[in-house]
Amino acid sequence: METHLAPEAAAVRHILTSPSIAGRCAPYVTVDAVDWYGIFDEAEAMSSGEQLLVRVASDLETREGTVALWELSERLARPTFERVLEALELARGGVVAAPGEALRAAA
Repeated sequence: METHLAPEAAAVRHILTSPSIAGRCAPYVTVDAVDWYGIFDEAEAMSSGEQLLVRVASDLETREGTVALWELSERLARPTFERVLEALELARGGVVAAPGEALRAAA
């Protein structure tokens, strides 16, 4: 059975499956839910960039506005920045064809 996620949920999972944090986040992500308490506990031992990704994913779900735009442009490496742009495209109901495609299409 194929599961279709709401755009926001797809965006959150796109961030949480980013190569730098996927292994550490996987135990806290199911088809139905994200265990944010577990992920934030795990994030305490992550790098600042990895913590930022967790905060971006949380912000996409909660809409609390806790991530400043400057953090994305100044603190994320290019591939991770592109991953966030792809997640934003997914949150808008778009489709991401391949990693990095969102940024190249915007150029």
